Amino acid sequence: MSLKKEFEKSIRKTKHFLLQRSYKNFKINYFKNNYSDTKRLILIFTLSGTHKITGGILSICTIFSVFKNLKSTHNCNVISSFLPYKKDLDYKYRNFENEMIIYNFNEIKKLFKNLDYLEIHIPDMMVIEFNKNNIKMDPFFKWITEIKEVHINILNQNDLLMPSIDHIEALKEISPNLTMTMAHQQYATIEKRNYYGMPIHLLSPWLNPVPYKKRGYSEKENLILYSPDEIQSVPNSSTITKKEIITHLKENLKHYKFIEIKNMKYDVYKDYASRSKFALTFGEGLDGFFCEPIVSGGISFAVYNEIFFTKDFENLPTLYNSFDELKEKIVDDINYFDNNENYTNYHQILNEILGKKYSFDKLKIDAKEFYLKQYDFK
Repeated sequence: MSLKKEFEKSIRKTKHFLLQRSYKNFKINYFKNNYSDTKRLILIFTLSGTHKITGGILSICTIFSVFKNLKSTHNCNVISSFLPYKKDLDYKYRNFENEMIIYNFNEIKKLFKNLDYLEIHIPDMMVIEFNKNNIKMDPFFKWITEIKEVHINILNQNDLLMPSIDHIEALKEISPNLTMTMAHQQYATIEKRNYYGMPIHLLSPWLNPVPYKKRGYSEKENLILYSPDEIQSVPNSSTITKKEIITHLKENLKHYKFIEIKNMKYDVYKDYASRSKFALTFGEGLDGFFCEPIVSGGISFAVYNEIFFTKDFENLPTLYNSFDELKEKIVDDINYFDNNENYTNYHQILNEILGKKYSFDKLKIDAKEFYLKQYDFK
């Protein structure tokens, strides 16, 4: 860790230590004003480190809000928590606007006793922690033995990050009542239902807990955003590097300013996404760095892959077969779209395809279907 990051970490710890009494009082009052005495609870686990911002965290915050607004359907309190062995003095992600208040697990144990029903949502990367041989999780396992009915749902936000079947089978020792929600339509399939051995349901990803600001071509600036990812062997391989591509773009598009989406608050990034004409993702492809600029009125570039993209995207002119092809064609393509008519017409195509699959309204429908047990694949 660099000296700068060490210093920033030290500042955060000191601040949280000094404010811990204030944090505790806030959570006590929030609980009194926002939770009922029902014996049914939905518990969403999330990452510790309230300074962090990732696509997964943004998605969890949005899912939390949607679940919370469906109380008339599921009749449960909805709460979020860090893992039982993680303790964070702060209670809220600070780098973007959201309504999710996070409790430490020990607080939840004290606040919710004698539950009749518990539904647990576990992000894909946390599944390996929920193993009865993991002694750090003993407080959790002891707590749930006192609960009459337990339902576990795996939040599969990226199928490439899912652990082996052995880890998923270990969850069945906690509860036989398992489901899995998928963030991408491309792997919300009967094949995956059979592979994982549990009902699965699409829970459309929607990263932004608050609305996007959309601008048309005439309001855009000569800005090109690009993601912080390096080109990965999965899902895309390449004979060239990210640095080579960005250098090529800068040499041939000198009238553009290039901004890497790195070390910035989410609200700052959202402002850039709204102002920029174009965006380029080096990651999985159908990710926030691709989608959010589009819903903000822009045009995005990526390399097509069959793991995340559906066939609707396959032949679009800003999706390439490889990063080599992207480097060869992207300058000409940017120049082609850099006028009001071509830009507006193509953005409308992108926006329509994306809108059919991903929207806040669709997420709300998917979530309600989940609570009505209308799973895509039972």
